[in-house]
Amino acid sequence: MEKRPYYVNVESGEILPIKTASTFQFEISASDDDVRKLEKKFQEVDSAASDTFVRSHVPYVPYSNDPDNDRYDQKLQEAYRIIHDLGQDETRRFIETMSFWNPEKPEDIEKRPENN
Repeated sequence: MEKRPYYVNVESGEILPIKTASTFQFEISASDDDVRKLEKKFQEVDSAASDTFVRSHVPYVPYSNDPDNDRYDQKLQEAYRIIHDLGQDETRRFIETMSFWNPEKPEDIEKRPENN
């Protein structure tokens, strides 16, 4: 499938085929299937975020001991991994500076540009 440029806003879950007045954080090259995969992941992130709403109103449950927050973090990291894999050089470099990115994980090492 042909890949085309898309512009991604992680906060809103938008994946736009053209630059618009809407802000975006990342530029990716993606096929229609890639876009559907990322849209599905953003839906999972949104669902996980909704689950954390209840916990946020219970002051005695620490963030670090809550499976809903762990699920949200995991889904968000998975979204960033997809964006990284589809991203332009600048997108990949920026994501690699994020605190959750661990280049020592085998799956990260395999995806480094020098290993492709």
